[in-house]
Amino acid sequence: MRRNIYLGWLALLPLVLSGCSVGMAMAGKDQKDTSVVFPGSPRAVVIAKLGPPETSTKNANGETVDSWLIIKGNAPSGGRAAMHAGLDVFTLGLWEVLGTPLEMGAAGEDRTRYIITYDKEDKIKDMQAIKAGDSMAMQTI
Repeated sequence: MRRNIYLGWLALLPLVLSGCSVGMAMAGKDQKDTSVVFPGSPRAVVIAKLGPPETSTKNANGETVDSWLIIKGNAPSGGRAAMHAGLDVFTLGLWEVLGTPLEMGAAGEDRTRYIITYDKEDKIKDMQAIKAGDSMAMQTI
C-alpha cells in the first residue's frame, strides 16, 4: 500500500514541477503585422493592423504623427510547449532546470519604435523605425 502511494506521488511529480518552461512557451504576444507600414498606406489600415497608437500628436505642419512600440520574437508556440511538457514527464520534472532558462533566452524579443507621419489625406508620408537600445539603428523610409 505504501509503495503504491509513493509511486502515485512520483507519477504526479512532473505535473507539480512542470509549468515554467511550458507556460513561457505558450505565453507571448501576437505578432503585429508591419507589412502595411509603407509610404502611401492609409492611417485607418495601419491602425487596424497595429492597434491604436501609443501616442498621436500633430506636428508644426498640422500633420498627424503616431508612434508604436512593436515587439517581435515572442510568439506563443504550442510545439515548444508540447516538447517541454514531454521532457518534463520523461525526466520527472528535472527538465525545468534547463528548460526554463532556455525558454527565457528563446524569447529573443526585438523591440522597434515606429514613428509614422501622415499627410493631410491621412496617408503615410514618412516612417521611422528605431531599434530599442540602439540609437544608431534609425531608418527613415
